[in-house]
Parts: sequence; C-alpha cells; structure tokens
Amino acid sequence: MIEIKKGREPKELVTYKQTIGASYDNMHGAPSGKFKSDGTPISVYDIVLESLIEEQGGLCAYCMKSIPEKRNKPKATIEHIKTQSQCEMEGDLSGPLDYRNMLAVCSGNRNSTSNDDKTCDARRQNSPLTLNPLIPNTLKSIKYKNDGIIYSDDNSINMQLNDVLNLNCKTLQLPDTRKSVLDTMLNQLRKNYPKGDINTHLKRLLNHYQTQSPKEPYVGIIIWWLKKHIHN
Repeated sequence: MIEIKKGREPKELVTYKQTIGASYDNMHGAPSGKFKSDGTPISVYDIVLESLIEEQGGLCAYCMKSIPEKRNKPKATIEHIKTQSQCEMEGDLSGPLDYRNMLAVCSGNRNSTSNDDKTCDARRQNSPLTLNPLIPNTLKSIKYKNDGIIYSDDNSINMQLNDVLNLNCKTLQLPDTRKSVLDTMLNQLRKNYPKGDINTHLKRLLNHYQTQSPKEPYVGIIIWWLKKHIHN
C-alpha cells in the first residue's frame, strides 16, 4: 500500500448528489449524460470508478495489482474506507457518496468458496480499517521481508494487513509476485550500476516510481526498498 492523493471529485458525481433519492446503490444505473462510442450510456458509477482508477495509477488501493484485471476477470469495484454499515450506524448520510471515502479495488478473488483465498475488500467485508492510503501516517509502519511478505511491527496494523485484508495470500501468490517485482528492479540496478555510489540514481528512481502513471504493479515494495537504501 502507498499513499493515494485524491483529485477533485467528478462533476457528474457532484450533480448526481443533488438529485432526489441519490444513493450509492442507485448510482450504478444513474445516467451521467455521457455515452460510449456505440451509444451505450455511461453511468455515474462508471465515471466515478474510472476517476478512482486513474488517480490510483491503475492499481488496487490495497494489494496494488493492476485494475481492471485480466480479460474474463471481474472489473474493478468501488470500496468505502468507512464502510456503508459504519456510515449507517454513525448517522453519516453523506458518507457512502463522499468521494474521499471511495477507493478502487480489485476483485479480491471474491468468487472463491474459501475466505482464506480472498483479499482486499472481498476479505474485509464490513471490518473497521484504520489503514488509510489517504493518510500517510497510517502507512508508516508497513515493511516488507526479502521473500515479499508485507508486515508491520505494530501488531494492530499487522493484523489488518493479514487478517482483515489478507495481503499475504499464498493462493494468489502475492508475496512471490512482490518479490519478483523487487528482484527485477534490483537486477537492473546491478546491471547498470555494478559498483560505486548510486545514491543519486536511487533518488531519481524513487521520484520516478512515486510519480509515474500508470504505476508499476506492486510498486509499494520498490518504494519501500528505495527509501530504506537512500542516504540523505
């Protein structure tokens, strides 16, 4: 997970929230006034989802795999940082349609019959979550091991990474994939900079990975490694 910087909410969402009976559920079929090339109307939901995907660099907000996913896989979905049930309990009527409460996430393998094989919001469901990619301080304790395992020395954060979001899911090979991404970057470093001080280059790389769009899948482990090895 890395920090996500929110942009301005889509004007179509602003307009929709002013209509009578506006709700998150009804947003799925609500007309946006825009159409696909074949004349099919585009819903407000789709406009919002595309905006979220773009500002996240094409990555799931939690596991950081590419979204939308491969062909024949479910499309990305909208996730609420503060769940709709939480909003309802707190009397927060605007929460479900609050753009800053929305993230784009992958399918999370939600069709699996085993909860152990689900990740991200498919695994989380209605569990409270203090990890917030919009608030960098909640992500500061996140680290990675050499084998690609994501973890935290903070027990509460570590519990959310593993038990709530299942970001070390072995069935989906998340640790192995993160390790492969990091190894690819390290091999390129060894090839291009076999010796000498590469601190300046690491800083350039860090800036590249932090600002690129679309982003490298699973880029969180690369950014963590670069920050750890850059000398100020």
